[in-house]
Amino acid sequence: MPARSKVGVKAYSPSHITGFFEIIRHESPLRTGSVGCGVALEAGCVVEVRFSESIDERKHRILINGVETDAKTTKLVVERLAGKPVIVDIKLEVPVGCGFGASAAGTLSTALALNELFSLKMSLNRLAQLAHVAEVTNKTGLGDIIAQSYGGVVIRLSPGPPGVGVVDKIPCGSVEVGAVAFRELPTKEVLDDEDAKRRINEAGRRAMRDLMQAPSLENFMRLSKRFAYETGLVSERGKDAIEAVEAAGGLASVAMLGDTVFAVGLAGDGRRVLGTLPENIYECLLEFGGIIRSKIAAHGAKTLP
Repeated sequence: MPARSKVGVKAYSPSHITGFFEIIRHESPLRTGSVGCGVALEAGCVVEVRFSESIDERKHRILINGVETDAKTTKLVVERLAGKPVIVDIKLEVPVGCGFGASAAGTLSTALALNELFSLKMSLNRLAQLAHVAEVTNKTGLGDIIAQSYGGVVIRLSPGPPGVGVVDKIPCGSVEVGAVAFRELPTKEVLDDEDAKRRINEAGRRAMRDLMQAPSLENFMRLSKRFAYETGLVSERGKDAIEAVEAAGGLASVAMLGDTVFAVGLAGDGRRVLGTLPENIYECLLEFGGIIRSKIAAHGAKTLP
């Protein structure tokens, strides 16, 4: 029976920027996904779910930053887990459709919150698996869920959600990332383009091979930039921003899949990333638009008090 005494439950998920990836298809959606590497950011998503007063037993409401929306990926998880009408109130700190894994963050944190609200007693792996299947089914993402479940700089060694996919992590301390989003780039459009998928898989395979020879945050950033240029998934404005950051002494690349440039500061020796984004790189990014500034998330998705 639902835990009717609870007014609302909150859960959090970090966002996630993929630097490079290779698409892996399988007849099972649990084994469909991607391998590659990315960074989970503290700037992410907080979801509150609460019981609805609707008399329509089939009516759920999903709001993103106060605006009611269809949110098909999140809706699949709500329909699977909610035993009665609920309101899902999603607060995003990152833009949708710009390469931050916003859809995955909203779906994963919604699953965690519903599990608590309805006392379902499901494990994190099982909830993440439901969220992953919803993402793959709607072609809104391939590898964000598993990275957001763990946090940090996640290397996805085999596709799928927690309990199915296999990951490793690049050790890194408290590192700040700066990002500028130029425009939305619907993931589905790219995933339906066969020529784009071929370029992605060839470049992603090379990037993964080279990363595993020297798994560091610096190498990840450099390989991500190479991937963006090899696949053509970088706009002219994105190239300008990357060049400007590099001229200022930083490292930059493109968030996949989106027209977003993300950057870190580089120490004078050029071999390690600084913990704080230097002001000159912040000002450099600011010339291209509003900046999202966030630390790399040390932990993954969780319910909140």
